[in-house]
Amino acid sequence: MIKSTFFALLVLISSLSLAQEGWNWPEDPNMKSQAMEKQAYYKLLIAQSKFAEAMKPLNWLYENNPNLNPSIYIQGVDCIEDMLKKTTDKGRKERLQDSLLWMYDQRIKYFDNAASTMDRKAYEAFKMHYRTPSKYPMLYDLYSKAFEMNGPEISTFNLNPFMLLAKNYHESAPDKMPAEKVLDIHTQISDIIEQKRKNGESPDKLDKEQAKTDAWLSSIPGILTCEFIEAQLVPKFRANPTDLNTAKKIFKYSVEAKCTDQPYFLEASEPVFKEQPSFALASAIGNKYLASGEVNKGLQYHEEAAKLASSNEGKYDALMGQAVAHSKLGNKSRARSLAYEALSAKPGSSEAYNLIGNLYFTSYDDCRGDKSKVRDRGVFLAAYKMYEKAGNKSQMAASKEQFPSIEEIFNEGMEEGQSITVGCWINESVALQRR
Repeated sequence: MIKSTFFALLVLISSLSLAQEGWNWPEDPNMKSQAMEKQAYYKLLIAQSKFAEAMKPLNWLYENNPNLNPSIYIQGVDCIEDMLKKTTDKGRKERLQDSLLWMYDQRIKYFDNAASTMDRKAYEAFKMHYRTPSKYPMLYDLYSKAFEMNGPEISTFNLNPFMLLAKNYHESAPDKMPAEKVLDIHTQISDIIEQKRKNGESPDKLDKEQAKTDAWLSSIPGILTCEFIEAQLVPKFRANPTDLNTAKKIFKYSVEAKCTDQPYFLEASEPVFKEQPSFALASAIGNKYLASGEVNKGLQYHEEAAKLASSNEGKYDALMGQAVAHSKLGNKSRARSLAYEALSAKPGSSEAYNLIGNLYFTSYDDCRGDKSKVRDRGVFLAAYKMYEKAGNKSQMAASKEQFPSIEEIFNEGMEEGQSITVGCWINESVALQRR
């Protein structure tokens, strides 16, 4: 009964196999019959969860018909994984692990799927050996090949293991896996995540992968510091300012290590922006230049940011950046115009009204004609209006202290509440008030 059942199963499996493409049976009839029998037998054993026994007919196929079909290696991996779970013998475990990786080598040797198979082989090897320092060179070689062969098509599940491997390898052998190579791997993974994002993969999933990758990097003591960037990367970039790859590293790692106040951050940012212009980068560079006192450069980048802004919030930030720059340059009228443009993008902004208030408050010496104390102090009345719109009570009080006195108003034949025009570049009407 068992023999007849097995024979029926053999006929069924064999007929199905013959009907499918990709099965390379031996030409010799006797070898073909044996190969079909071995195939049917290992499938029967696997169906009964007899994985160790299934390896006997599989091994016959590996030796006599190694190019039969990729499935003999795929199912061989399943068998070995089950055997690995059940063995406690260290020597046997190592032999099984080697055999498992050999399965992937055979698939690469006989079938046209090298990239995807290497992708899977690297992951299987990682799962087995990520805690074994002696295996790190082998794992690094596998992951380097897998990433090179697959590029952005590398499996998402392989991104994080490569970063963890780099961390573990560096901590166990920093001479073989130096800090800069770890950072190179982090950059490589981040670039692939960005390419996957552009290719339409799930943003949430990729965000999690990036966060985990960043976390592994940050967990390595002393690897990502301003001192490292300045000692290892900056000299390389300054020796070759056209080295965009190094510029990108300096920029990215300066942000992560909070070194954006260092001069090399701006040096590296400019070529990065030239290669990959974006609103966020233009705005960041513009703000840094304004803070460092290089106002004209700051203005230049905020003008670029305005061209790249795609939202009202972005337009507002770019216009305010320009307004601040013109204010620092003494171009008060232009600064005010830009602040009002910014208010069109973000109505009611206290920042914009404060800026205009400051422009007015600091215009006393510029605008006074020394003919009327009341009119000369009109700049503070105009400033008060702006500070009031901004809700800036301290500057409202400071402005009010500079209002004309009741005596000055009376002596010039004026009265509180009447409208006067503040001349000069301000050219606004205000209601006269006393201090």
